[in-house]
Amino acid sequence: MSVTVNTKRMRIMIGALGMALPWLVALITLSWPQSISITYYSLCAVGTFMVVLGSAGILLINYKGYGLIDDITSTIAGVFGILICLFPMAYSDDPYIKVGAFNIPSHISNIFHAISAMVFFGVLAFMSYFLFTKTSGKMTKQKKIKNIIYRVCGIGMVASFLLLLLNSIPGVNIYNIVWIVEAIALFFFGLSWIVKSDAFPFLNDRKG
Repeated sequence: MSVTVNTKRMRIMIGALGMALPWLVALITLSWPQSISITYYSLCAVGTFMVVLGSAGILLINYKGYGLIDDITSTIAGVFGILICLFPMAYSDDPYIKVGAFNIPSHISNIFHAISAMVFFGVLAFMSYFLFTKTSGKMTKQKKIKNIIYRVCGIGMVASFLLLLLNSIPGVNIYNIVWIVEAIALFFFGLSWIVKSDAFPFLNDRKG
């Protein structure tokens, strides 16, 4: 028996999960955490962090776009999204503390976590800027508007991490700067996928 996957709904789900994650962990912990990833060590929020990010990763792996490159890039993003869950960030300076699914020293896990996060957002930004803007038909007015949104989202995902430099300014120490950066990056990620789903009727030209 064949199963038909509703691509539009999948895109909406991927985008919605990304946009909701930072706000869900903040709501559950009743605080602005230092980062989304640090909620891995929160008993009340770890489940949400793992389930939401893990689900987004699985959806990305199963997503089928218009061509092989769409499939490959979304799969890479999905795999590294799941790796963010499997290799938690370091929370302690103690090098002997072991964490994560593979029970490895926290400082080693932190390296894998950071690399996974960079690849995850980098690939998603690439998809938004370069793949979502492609078209096989006439460049309609709606498609031109969507392409502007895709490019802004792609640039926004990458550029948002420049905000981390704020804490390098003497006298500036924003406690939850990482959470803010992640929330902004995930907003752009979610917006690009929801626009791609043609969830907004006024942008729907049926040409991606």
